[in-house]
Amino acid sequence: MTQADRAVRRLAHTVLMPGFGGTGTSGPPAWLLTAIGEGLGSVCWFGHNVTDRAGTAALAARLHAAGDVLVALDEEGGTVTRLHVAEGSPHAGAASLGHADDPALTAAVARSIAQEVRAYGADLVLGPVADVNADPANPVIGVRSYGADPHLVGRHAAAFVEAAQAEGVAACAKHFPGHGDTKTDTHAGLAVVDVSPERLRARELVPFAAAVAAGAKAIMTAHIVFPALDDAPATLSPAVLRLLREELGFTGVVVSDAIDMRAISRTIGFAEGVVRTLAAGVDLVCLGNPGMPLGGDAADTDDGERDFRTALDAILTAVADGRLPRARLEEAAARVRDLAAWSARHRTAPVDEAVLAAGHAASADAARRALSTRGDVAGALRGPVRLVDARRRRNIASGRLGDHVADTLLARLPGSTLAAVFTRGAATEGRVTEETADGPVLPEAADVVLVGTPHADPEQARALDALLDAHPDALVVCLGWPAGPGDLPRARRIVFTYGDARPNAEALADLLTGA
Repeated sequence: MTQADRAVRRLAHTVLMPGFGGTGTSGPPAWLLTAIGEGLGSVCWFGHNVTDRAGTAALAARLHAAGDVLVALDEEGGTVTRLHVAEGSPHAGAASLGHADDPALTAAVARSIAQEVRAYGADLVLGPVADVNADPANPVIGVRSYGADPHLVGRHAAAFVEAAQAEGVAACAKHFPGHGDTKTDTHAGLAVVDVSPERLRARELVPFAAAVAAGAKAIMTAHIVFPALDDAPATLSPAVLRLLREELGFTGVVVSDAIDMRAISRTIGFAEGVVRTLAAGVDLVCLGNPGMPLGGDAADTDDGERDFRTALDAILTAVADGRLPRARLEEAAARVRDLAAWSARHRTAPVDEAVLAAGHAASADAARRALSTRGDVAGALRGPVRLVDARRRRNIASGRLGDHVADTLLARLPGSTLAAVFTRGAATEGRVTEETADGPVLPEAADVVLVGTPHADPEQARALDALLDAHPDALVVCLGWPAGPGDLPRARRIVFTYGDARPNAEALADLLTGA
């Protein structure tokens, strides 16, 4: 191999962000340590990589010792967490913070998330979500968004970026140019947002402009087609990425959403997606969760090496064929190295447990302030209740439906029971699996009914209607976005929580039990 070939190979490593198998207990796989030594730019943690704080920090230390690598993870607060897959995030999610609409709370939560991320050894938070929740029936964004007002979303996204980065953790606003006006989850298929350029600038781009102005170190692209701009998904579109660079003035690292998502892997293909993503102007290609490279055979798993090798070979072949200019790789790799250098300077700062605690308190405050009610609900639950979970869809970004609300109510009200209307299909954290839930099976009794965003799922909406027909006095708890102030008009008593994380569960239980 010539010196020039070795240089190109190192550049190709630098622009990749694979997932991998391994924990602080088992250690990282040998192929990953070798790749980091050869210049790998980043790795992405998923829930299966995370153990306790000390163990995960030890894993990060081994990765950083192998080379100049960025450790990234989705730690948004609320529904999407990698550090708290088992027990749920202690941080309020975006919808709760946006509904409370106090940027100081958002900043406190972001500082706490950043401190925790750094304590575990990571460098880059793949957040905040800067998508405007224009369609409340959106199946994947939902309560991950701060709201439907572009300027509200912008001020909270900016608050998150500034606060997280002040704590030495890079922020990556997502999903550019906006994933809020879709009915398709790009984990499962290709979405199209057919709006005019004027509408795009007045709505979707506003929060990203705010994040850029706040100094966001990274921006993540969306696998969504915007016909007004291009017929290719944004991740693969030079026109969309020029908009980010030239109109919004972004100079940092452009990160792709995961290439193993079906919007890419089942349309143009995984390897081709990697090449076209880089050619379009992305700097760091997130490959996704290992074991699901082509859209979802759960039995077809490995530790991430296959996806990495496929991506690396595709890049080297494209450079050799002239499809991917070396200059594009050099530009992308330089940005990634700059971000890695910034992160390394902040990596050894001591963790401030007081900042963590302040974020938890801010989360509890936001969850309380986000509660919206109709009817007589305060202190309404005094003894054992028959709780019914009528949710059907999990959030594929997080991998499962959270049970924190049900578990908290059951713990607060001994003797209570829980029945599920839909049998849940198998789901693996952060991965695409087929929806196999059966149902509905309506229970004979219902005092409290949990729903997500009912109008986002017709099956769930019909089940709720049937439950209210049979139990008109049941107290409904809506954990998702309401369609508007008058949503669920048939419910005589209702609480909108704007999220289902641990802070939401505690705030709801306090309200309903009069604690």
